[in-house]
Amino acid sequence: MTDFYKLNLVPLLALSVTVSGYLEVQAQSSTETVNQASLVSARANEAARLFAKALALLKSNQAFAARELLTRASQLDPASAAIHCNLGLAYQNSGNLSCAISEFQKALELQPNMHEATLNMAGCYQSMGLTGQAIRWFEKYLSFSPPPGDAGQVRDVVSALKTVSSKPGADPNLPDYLTCITSEGTYRWAQQKMPLKIFIGSGLRTAGFRDSFPHLLKEAFDAWAAASGYRISYIVTDATAGADIICDWEANPAAVSRAGTQSERGISEIAANRADEIQRATIRILTRPMFQEGILSDSDLKKACLHEVGHVLGLQGHSTNNHDVMFFTIDTATVWTVLTRRDKETMAKLYASYSVCAPAGAESANPDKPK
Repeated sequence: MTDFYKLNLVPLLALSVTVSGYLEVQAQSSTETVNQASLVSARANEAARLFAKALALLKSNQAFAARELLTRASQLDPASAAIHCNLGLAYQNSGNLSCAISEFQKALELQPNMHEATLNMAGCYQSMGLTGQAIRWFEKYLSFSPPPGDAGQVRDVVSALKTVSSKPGADPNLPDYLTCITSEGTYRWAQQKMPLKIFIGSGLRTAGFRDSFPHLLKEAFDAWAAASGYRISYIVTDATAGADIICDWEANPAAVSRAGTQSERGISEIAANRADEIQRATIRILTRPMFQEGILSDSDLKKACLHEVGHVLGLQGHSTNNHDVMFFTIDTATVWTVLTRRDKETMAKLYASYSVCAPAGAESANPDKPK
């Protein structure tokens, strides 16, 4: 079985802006008109300067700082759809989704067929768990006949949203989402497989890899083991032979994507027997940001690890609550780097019939190492 999920589609970070995109005023003969033209030109130049600085901040995941600059730019040039769209993106990336929607609406009032604002609007509603509105905005974006690759990606997202929202237990206010993730089978590791043997690749030859990444991945396993009431346990092994779960790192977004899309931070696969007992699993985590000039933070990496580890431990589905780690979109400020109560309760229920194991995680399974 393979994992299938989509991250929030973060559209254009940098809308092209030139001086001609702002109000150009030709000097007139009267002194008053010349002064007015000079003032307008100065405001336009300052708005363009702030806009350019804000785009650099957005690309480096500094959404709060970008918000401040874009707010000032919007005051100087309130008729710029590009400024309002990117201010909306700054709000979206910093977790203020209601203000983000407001800015996207302003952009669309100025430019009704603005693809980027439409797509971001859909992403906001998706992050808020308002599936019906998200689908409507995604479908509006598709009505613009976007490039085939983008269109295919959005159709996949719409399909996933419709599938998840129609499953039993999809109510985001329920105390857990076990029914939702077990609608097509209850997958888990057999009790006799504990402790699970985990191999973590070195990542030394993977572009973008940092020494902190393996630690963050182990923290993810620790968090889910604790959530199970320590009915899940694991040890780290130095060899892939005999490992139950093989974890590795990937710098190529296409290698962790499906159907040609590039919106995923990781990918997981499990192999299960006819009794739905997981026999082996693999995880690959993306080591680079979604945009070439962006920055991959440890927080983003940790969310990806928590999400993919949840999948290989048996959560073969997604939550519809936009705070849960297993929400089908993790690339949003509403998903945190810790398990929610619903995440914990779901894993605890999945393994409730198992005996408690001794907490593990740091111990090595390499028989050649001294005890």
